[in-house]
Amino acid sequence: MKSLTNALSKKWTLLTLISIFIFSACQKQIEQPQDHEDRNTTSGDRNEMAIVKTINVSNLDQLYDAINDPENSASRIVLSTGVYILNASYPNAGRLELLENMTLRGQPGHPEQVIIDASQLPAASFNPPLNFPAVRTGAIRMGRGSNAIEWLTVKGNSSATALSVIDTDLIWAGGSHIRIAHSIVTGGRIGIDIRNVGIASAGRILETEITDNELVENQVQFGQGIEIQNANGASGAVIHAILNGNYVHGNKIGLRAFNNNANNTKTDFGSITIQSKADRFEGNGIGIYLSAGLNQGANTTANGNLLSFEAYGTSIRNNSGTLPPEAIPACEIYAVGGLSTIGGIASHNKLEVNFSGCIISGNNRSDIISYGAFSFAAVPAGINNVVEIQLHGVSKNATVATTSSLPIELAGTNSINIFR
Repeated sequence: MKSLTNALSKKWTLLTLISIFIFSACQKQIEQPQDHEDRNTTSGDRNEMAIVKTINVSNLDQLYDAINDPENSASRIVLSTGVYILNASYPNAGRLELLENMTLRGQPGHPEQVIIDASQLPAASFNPPLNFPAVRTGAIRMGRGSNAIEWLTVKGNSSATALSVIDTDLIWAGGSHIRIAHSIVTGGRIGIDIRNVGIASAGRILETEITDNELVENQVQFGQGIEIQNANGASGAVIHAILNGNYVHGNKIGLRAFNNNANNTKTDFGSITIQSKADRFEGNGIGIYLSAGLNQGANTTANGNLLSFEAYGTSIRNNSGTLPPEAIPACEIYAVGGLSTIGGIASHNKLEVNFSGCIISGNNRSDIISYGAFSFAAVPAGINNVVEIQLHGVSKNATVATTSSLPIELAGTNSINIFR
């Protein structure tokens, strides 16, 4: 009897301990703080994990103080409703330069309620110190660790010196992670400029997420809604870009992406991969412009570059508006393997394009115009430039005009392959 009592006692003690353990675990789970603000599974998570404090600002002085205080790295700066007109008398000639792991956020659900206006900055505000890493930049600069811009309206500047409204040219040790979401970007030469630029960017890895933005009426000079580029000496640089649910309209070019060489430099062996899901490139002059290797120098190269573009359920329609000031025919998509403007070499470049379930239509000419290689000079751009275009589902209905090489390359190494 005693042994039975002891056994029961031990059993109840064990059950009690188990119950306490389960209750404690549940209680800990309930008490953990939950962040229900907008987050994403890629760079969105990374940006949120980097945040250690939130700073609320309600006027221009507070905005500049918060964004330029080195103690505010890893902060989320939240702007109250209002218009913030940037002024050159503040640090960095009035530019907003995000610190390491900093997020700039307006009012969730209402990007129109918080306006950052760069239209009053003088042209000199867009020349960074010592022209590093390039001679021109944007009104808002990103690139230090994990940076994000969310729920804002940003207005650009009409000066041709103002390269972009938002730029990613702040060089940072290691990779950079960029998120731009739920924002309206307008009035610039380039709305969002995702770029590795200059020799200092050689080998740099840039991860980017562009989600649920409106890029509209960027009409200054070349007038691009989004530009994605390894440029001007950024050899071996890498960009991975995810675009999702953006509405890009009323620009001269909706999206331009290229490995671009200019200013007597070489841009070789760069890599850009872009994935577009449910975006809308509509009502621009040209919907999408893709060039794996672009050489704008007479004695330089843009060789061995890769550009891969995939689109799923994206709309590229009715792009027949104002064209950029360059000899590009109106079309929905302009796709080139190797391109040379003044006789420099662009060779061994590859452009891979895959459209699945995308509506590509609405132009009076061919929907897609593609060249294996194109040169504005009297000689071919280079050799072994390849374009591969895959059209699946409704995308098969797109009309395509192809030219392997212009001028003609006698060896026939420049090529285009279309798969339907």
